[in-house]
Amino acid sequence: MVTGGRHPQMPTQNSIDYLWLFYLWTIRGGTCVNRPSWLLGSLLFCVLFLLSGCQQKVFVGFPTPTPTSALAASITVVNAEDAPMPPVGPRTVNPFLALRRSGVGRSSAPLETGGGPPFDWRETDNYLILGTDRRDGWTNWRTDTIMVVGLDRRLQRAAVLSIPRDLYIEIPGYGWGRINQVDYIGEKVLKVDGGGPALVSTVLSNTLGIQTGHWIRFEMNGFVSVVDAVGGVTIHLDCPFYEPIFNLTTNSWDYFTLPAGEVHMDGDTAYWFVRLRLRESDIGRARRQRQFLWALRDQVLQTNLLPRVPELWLAFRDSFTTDLTLLEVLDLLRFGISLDPANVRAAGITLKELQSYTTENGASVLIIADPEKVRAVVENIWDAPAMVDSNRQDSERCEPIPTGPPNVTVEAVPTPGSTPVPDTAPIDVPGGENGEENNETIGAEGQLDTGGG
Repeated sequence: MVTGGRHPQMPTQNSIDYLWLFYLWTIRGGTCVNRPSWLLGSLLFCVLFLLSGCQQKVFVGFPTPTPTSALAASITVVNAEDAPMPPVGPRTVNPFLALRRSGVGRSSAPLETGGGPPFDWRETDNYLILGTDRRDGWTNWRTDTIMVVGLDRRLQRAAVLSIPRDLYIEIPGYGWGRINQVDYIGEKVLKVDGGGPALVSTVLSNTLGIQTGHWIRFEMNGFVSVVDAVGGVTIHLDCPFYEPIFNLTTNSWDYFTLPAGEVHMDGDTAYWFVRLRLRESDIGRARRQRQFLWALRDQVLQTNLLPRVPELWLAFRDSFTTDLTLLEVLDLLRFGISLDPANVRAAGITLKELQSYTTENGASVLIIADPEKVRAVVENIWDAPAMVDSNRQDSERCEPIPTGPPNVTVEAVPTPGSTPVPDTAPIDVPGGENGEENNETIGAEGQLDTGGG
């Protein structure tokens, strides 16, 4: 995080941006420079390499998207369980003490890492990927996509680990809470050095034993825009996809659906594909997110977008933040597209390793009752299925899309313009796995309706 003023000798970000644009113009053949431009471009690249290293923080943004899917653009999430703002004051209840009293849990801590990070994560470059529901003008948010990407450059392989957003963990200096609140708490409540991503990294290190060195945080508008910028993404679905949505315009439940087969998604459609979870739960959503990331990689390869990355970097720099420089991002992209698909493995911590738990405030969360099961997932991820197979399903066992309205029962559904109160009782929506709470309903006003917070 930039906490002070810029050194008087440090070049401004705008000056470097203009140099990048000039560099792009020269290497692509300007009307006046012509063919000798490659030499000038090479010299500029060297200068930019040095200047970019001076930047303490890089903002990457995308323009406001223009919806291209009427269905996707007409729905929006309404979080009725709690507003993005986490509760004021620490949660101090340790759920593992209650489990030990009942004879269920084996540890008073989520995961005692002992000798440090798992062996196969020691010599890797580990990156924290965060996806938030934050929008323009919001002061509060939650982080509902949390992944750790490990790159093993020596063995030319990579691994992607998904962390469920309802994982209930101890937050240093705060108390107990969901992991999807940690980014906000670190940034706005505790105001730790390095901001929210630094606190998330600390929590993951304490809980899973994985230390991350860099981070990228996406906001909702940024995700939609980047998908549209690359021309959309095509995904193969073995089974039809459907998730319940609550339409605030018609005040009734409906389904968001996608057919089986090859499906081309624009930004809005892709957003809901990786966001909705009422039926498949957060665990199923994590599988879809990994599948989508791989499809996005394929799209970058097929359209030869790598040379355009600096150009996109300049055009789209308001919707995601990172501590990486542009050159580091380019290096990551080059490494990623060079990997054999069989050497990119992916897994997630699922309900097989976790246990449902109800907090004293009545919130349904997931806890680590058996640390050894979680440790096995983390340590064995390099032997997990290939990421390209993340969301494979048996097409012979597909469920047809229901013809009637969803059979969903909730305690209360917000109406347009309503303001859900932070930390209200959770909505009980059937369809989660093993009693996992599903707390998102869908509206149809084109804007997120959470009372502005």
